[in-house]
Amino acid sequence: MQVLTDNHVLEEAVTYLSSRITRRPEIALVLGSGLGDFASQLVDPIEVPASAIPSYPTSTVEGHEGSLIFGTLKSQGRESLPLLVFKGRVHFYESGDLDTTTYPIRMAHSLGSRVLLATNAAGGINPAFSEGDLMLIEDFIDFSFLNPQWQVQSGTANHFKKTPDGYIDKHLSTLILESGSELGINLRRGRYCYLRGPSYETKAEIEMLRRIGADAVGMSTVPEIIVAAALGMRVGAISFISNLATGLTEERLSHKEVAQTASRVKQVFSALLTETILRIQN
Repeated sequence: MQVLTDNHVLEEAVTYLSSRITRRPEIALVLGSGLGDFASQLVDPIEVPASAIPSYPTSTVEGHEGSLIFGTLKSQGRESLPLLVFKGRVHFYESGDLDTTTYPIRMAHSLGSRVLLATNAAGGINPAFSEGDLMLIEDFIDFSFLNPQWQVQSGTANHFKKTPDGYIDKHLSTLILESGSELGINLRRGRYCYLRGPSYETKAEIEMLRRIGADAVGMSTVPEIIVAAALGMRVGAISFISNLATGLTEERLSHKEVAQTASRVKQVFSALLTETILRIQN
C-alpha cells in the first residue's frame, strides 16, 4: 500500500488531474451523505471517477459515489470561480487512516484551491433543531483524539497556529449567512461534534455532548477542516441536520433516513450552496 503522505504519490495524482482539466480549481467543495446531486448543476463539467486517479482512496459508504467534478456555476449572469466538487468523501472509520481521509484536501490544495466548503449530514442535538435544517458550523468539538494536521507539519509536533478566527473563516461564514438571508432560509448556527464512528451514539453519549455545548454530531468533516486550515485554505462548513440524535426521537436511526431527508431538502441546500459560491471572490 502506498503512503499517501508521500509527495511523489500526491504529485502523480495532481499531474493526472491537471492533464484532464482546462482551469485549475480555486474552490473545493466536499458533498456529504445524500447531497451529491448538487454536482449536476456545474456548467461544462469534467467528471473523473475516483478509481481512475492514481492512489486516490474510494468510499464504501452508500450516498458517496466517489467522483471528482470540475466546472463552474452560472446563474442570472453571474459565474463562479472554478470549482472542484468531491461527490462523496472517505470517512476515517472506513480505513482507520487519517492520511487517507484528508488526502483529497491536500490534493485540492496542490491543484490550486484556496477555499474549502465542507458539508455533511449530521444528527441534531440542539432541541430547537428539526430534521431538514441547515446549520452553519461556527466551531467544532473534536472527540476523535487524533492529529490530522501532523502530515502538513513535516513530522514535527509543533502546535498549529490558527488564524484569529480559529479554523473556520469568518468572512466565508458571513457569506453563507448572507446567502441564507437572501434566500429566506432559516439557517441555524452552532457547534459540530466529530466522533470517529461508524456506530451511532448512545442516548447517554448524546446527553453528554449536549451538556458540553454540541449542537450537532457526525462522523466526518473535522479532519478535512483542520488540514485545510493548516495548509492556509479559507474554510466554511455547513451541516445538514438529517435526523435527530438518539434520545430525541423514538425512531431507530439509519443511513436510509439520512438519504430520505436529504432528498426532501436538496433544493434548499443547493440554492444556499449556489448563492454562497457565486459570492466568493479571489
